[in-house]
Parts: sequence; C-alpha cells; structure tokens
Amino acid sequence: MGNAGRIGIGVAALVVAVVLFIVLRPGDDDASPASETTAAETTAPTTTGETETETGETETEPEETTTEEGPAQFRVDVPASGPQGVQRLNARQGDEVELVVTLGYHDDVHLHGYDVLIHTGPGLPPARFEFEATTPGRFEIETETAHQLIAELRVRP
Repeated sequence: MGNAGRIGIGVAALVVAVVLFIVLRPGDDDASPASETTAAETTAPTTTGETETETGETETEPEETTTEEGPAQFRVDVPASGPQGVQRLNARQGDEVELVVTLGYHDDVHLHGYDVLIHTGPGLPPARFEFEATTPGRFEIETETAHQLIAELRVRP
C-alpha cells in the first residue's frame, strides 16, 4: 500500500473518531441556561456562554436572547476562520423555527434530521431554514465540505 492509501486510512480513522466523539459524548442536560438559546429567547445577540472543545479547553460562544413572541428565531454567524464553538439552540416540538446561517467561506450548511442542505458563503444570501419542529431530539447543524459542527438544535416535547 502506498503513502496515499495510508494517508486515506488515517484520515478515515480520524473522521470516525471525531464522529464517535460527537455521538457518544455525555449529554449536556444539566448545562447552564447561559450557554443555550431557547425558543422563547430569540434573535438579539447579547451576552456570551461557554462551551468545552474536544481538547477540553473552554471557548466563548455567542448567545441570542429576547422575549418576543412568534417563531423561534436563531442566527448563527461563522467567520472565515471557522466556528468559534458550537451554539446550542433550543425549541419546543411544534414551534415554527427560523434559522439563518452565514458563513465566511463557501460551503453547504446541513440541518441533520430535517435533511435540508443550503449553499452559502461570501457574496451569497445566508442559508435560511424555515420549518416546523415536528420531531423531538438533537439535530446537528454542520458544514458539509469542511465537516465543521457549528450548532446543535435541541427540540423538546
């Protein structure tokens, strides 16, 4: 087997390890409300929350809070350097959700569970997801090509 084959196997093993880490990590059910955004808290960015990275370091992440009635509205802005943490977004089953994602680089944004994929990047409109949160659970929002987890939507019954 040549170097290219070994590198391919190494990259595949790394991808599997990262996916297993994300899937098998302990739940954050007792996470503080300061690090999450709920459906009743929408749009206007205010303070910051903290999140732990894969290396155990703590990073600051933006939060969104307001008390306006209406659909659950979330905005995720990712700079060209990549995500600065994973935003935790909360909605209730049955909520109308509006999620707007801007990227500082070209990629497809994928909302898992609802299987929606939208291309965005500099000079393009933001990726806009509008849907009813019909299924409870945790749904990852990631970039497809860069494979970067940028947010997690939790839909509670």
